[in-house]
Amino acid sequence: MDNLFIGDTGTQIILDCGINISSATILHILCRKPDGSKVTWSGVLEGTNTIKYTVGTGDLDVAGVWKLQAYGDMPGWKGYGDVASLLVNRPL
Repeated sequence: MDNLFIGDTGTQIILDCGINISSATILHILCRKPDGSKVTWSGVLEGTNTIKYTVGTGDLDVAGVWKLQAYGDMPGWKGYGDVASLLVNRPL
């Protein structure tokens, strides 16, 4: 994703889990903001291997590098994906 800004809405954040997560009953994107605070976004299945979240009003509220991590809970397995980075900029 290029050029995300504080206050953006409608942007789709998609994390590839690398495995089939189609049987997951819980799909989250865990976020650590640049200020150290944490938030959890409830995602939806996109295809069979990815979690998608559409950014809403107030979601991107801190400039800097965000850390994102997929979390899934499936029958017989629950766990985390790799950590991804997302740069959120300040608008002019």
